[in-house]
Amino acid sequence: MTAQARLHKAIDITVRKLSLRPSIHIDRHFHSGDPFLSAFFAAMSSVFPDGERFFIDSVRHYQKQLNDPELVLQVRRFIGQEAHHGQEHEAFNQWLTDKGYPVGETLRRLAEGLTAARQRLSARQQLAMTLALEHFTAIMANQFLTMPELSEQMHPEIRELFIWHAVEETEHKAVAFDVYQTVDGGYWNRVMIMLQVTLLFWLAITRITWRNLKSEGNASFGRMMRGYWWLLAQPGPLRKLLPEYLDYFRPGFHPWDQDNRELIRPLQDSMAKYEV
Repeated sequence: MTAQARLHKAIDITVRKLSLRPSIHIDRHFHSGDPFLSAFFAAMSSVFPDGERFFIDSVRHYQKQLNDPELVLQVRRFIGQEAHHGQEHEAFNQWLTDKGYPVGETLRRLAEGLTAARQRLSARQQLAMTLALEHFTAIMANQFLTMPELSEQMHPEIRELFIWHAVEETEHKAVAFDVYQTVDGGYWNRVMIMLQVTLLFWLAITRITWRNLKSEGNASFGRMMRGYWWLLAQPGPLRKLLPEYLDYFRPGFHPWDQDNRELIRPLQDSMAKYEV
């Protein structure tokens, strides 16, 4: 057993239920009063519920092949956390819909894409797809929790949702990876799927962000360029993810090589009230 795998087994994965329902009085531009950043985070939320269900299915497919009782327990808790993420973001997506965001169109297109993935990809490729997206969510969660620019200007009610999600993505960031290693998923399958996921995921988020802006008459090339300058250049949260993203392509990579347990520990304590 690797040191990283032992570390993973020491991580407490706790299922929590937030039951957050944002007030209808919160402004549509819930992040900094800024149309682009609000549209970008709305785009992220809109893909979470169906994405989480895809993750659950891809891991559950291999559940009966697992002989390690600790990993079996981790998988159960992973499924519990992801199920609640889907439910909470469905509620938030309803709030977004009520505010005029075109979530329904996003969900229709996403469902088509995930159906195609299920039909065309093998179970091992689908699990590798989950690994890739779980890596994105883990490193973005870490960034959200460490960069004040990403969280402090978000409306407090909605910030609580994203902080809760970020903490739990950190807790279970290695579960799918350890399942993949257990079933000998293979290095080349893992990295080739990541390259495809990187392209398709960011194209999708960009298109959804544009569609969100267009729904309120705020879509323009200039606004998108200014928004992506903020994300990629200054302060550049996505640019700062690059070293952690590239680490995924290292043959001996494990998610807990990036050990951020201390970052989430105080947040775990503060979220004890949500435990189920």
